[in-house]
Amino acid sequence: MSNKNSQLDLSQLAVDRGQPAKAKAKIKRSWLTRYILPGGILVGFLSLFGWAARDSFLPAQSITITPVVVSRAEIQREGTPLFQAAGWIEPRPTPVMASALSPGVILDMLVIEGQHVEKGEPVATLIDTDAKLALAQAKAKHTLQQAEVDRAAATLTAAKTNLAKPVNLQASLADAGAILAETQLALGNLPYALDAAQTKQKLAAENVRRKVLAGDAITGRILREARAELATATNAVNELTARKPTLSLQLKSLQQKWDVSAEKLKLLTEETRAAAEAEANFTVAKAKSEQTRLEVEVAELRLERMIVRSPITGCVLSLDARPGQSLTGINPHSAQGSSAVVSLYDPHRLQVRVDVRLEDVPQVQIGQPALIETAALSKPIDGVVISVTTLADIQKNTLQVKVAVSDPPEVIKPEMLGKVTFLAPPSPVVVDEQGDSPLRLFVPESLVVSSEGGTSVWVANLTENLAKRKHVEVGRGATDNGLVEITSGLQPTDKLIVAGRESVAEGSRVRVAGEMRNHE
Repeated sequence: MSNKNSQLDLSQLAVDRGQPAKAKAKIKRSWLTRYILPGGILVGFLSLFGWAARDSFLPAQSITITPVVVSRAEIQREGTPLFQAAGWIEPRPTPVMASALSPGVILDMLVIEGQHVEKGEPVATLIDTDAKLALAQAKAKHTLQQAEVDRAAATLTAAKTNLAKPVNLQASLADAGAILAETQLALGNLPYALDAAQTKQKLAAENVRRKVLAGDAITGRILREARAELATATNAVNELTARKPTLSLQLKSLQQKWDVSAEKLKLLTEETRAAAEAEANFTVAKAKSEQTRLEVEVAELRLERMIVRSPITGCVLSLDARPGQSLTGINPHSAQGSSAVVSLYDPHRLQVRVDVRLEDVPQVQIGQPALIETAALSKPIDGVVISVTTLADIQKNTLQVKVAVSDPPEVIKPEMLGKVTFLAPPSPVVVDEQGDSPLRLFVPESLVVSSEGGTSVWVANLTENLAKRKHVEVGRGATDNGLVEITSGLQPTDKLIVAGRESVAEGSRVRVAGEMRNHE
């Protein structure tokens, strides 16, 4: 027993105090398995739940949707005859009228019905006597007015010369200056002349006094002569004395006259006015000359319009006038057609006006192929629908359709009767996976939006709950139940937004509040 106890290894019960790091690692593993790992799983679950339920928390526009109406129908193969209708051949789009552009009387018709004419070729002539006289009168008036222009130009040249070199004013100023200087000289010499006259007066008086003192020693004649000399000298003194105020006034007046002449020469008022008036007269004369020139052109145009010419290259359809008939020309107050001379048409542009029964009208489309038969042809020729008129014939219960003739032969003429076979046009359709029957897609006409960018509809992407705008192509017009055919741009599984589309935008989130069903 003691031997067994002595063999026990008590070291297994000892605690090793020298290895604390292993205990720390054990504690970390305990936190990872107990807290961090379950917490991560919980966070991932909550994230997945939030992503799945995001539509319940994010704002979205409530909408109502409706499915695309899918109709399975048997489509006629392209080129299959649909129906026939009768009609008659006519020019396309209408006959062309060759009309007289000026009033007159027809002198001669130069073409006959069915004749081929070129564009600008004469088809009729009018009596041109009055037109020739009017042209001659207009030319004479223009020549006279041109002479007025030349005279106004000469006057303008003289006025500009006088303005640039006012020789008349300069001569007047020089004359006034010469008279002024002469007057100044006379006024300056007046004192000297007065002194000389007074001296002569004194000598004459002394001579008279001496002769009087001489008494009978001199004759009476000598005394009278001496007294006459005294009287003359006295008159000269009086005249010179009275002349000074007159010369002073005359000098002042001449000075003012010279000042006025100098001011005129400086301002050149009259010359400036004359030049401006001459230029205005020249402008008026030129304007009148231009008016008379236009009158000449109008007269020439009227004379030229005495020949009525073809406006197109084509054939004469009918003669609408005859020699001696009076035409009104371009007159808005005249009766309609009173200026028509010849009706023409282009033989390469013909069409058939077809009376289509109202029950066949839905099968007619613009651009639809057709076959045209007439008695003048051995086999049909091709045509294409170009127009469907808007006014029905209530008596015949028909609607007129216009079919253009493709490359019409020469034997085809307007007013020929014909029969048109309307062929099935190419129809863009959607074929299902089995390829059995074509599918036609229809949507309510009210959901189709037309804008500058084209035609589109609003579609709800139910996978992402987003609003999408899809551009589509619309086929025929609306059906009786208000549906229009969509030839491209939609899939049979698309859902159209009905209510709420006014407030949605491209890519905005939507929530389906309900679904409306269309009635096929």
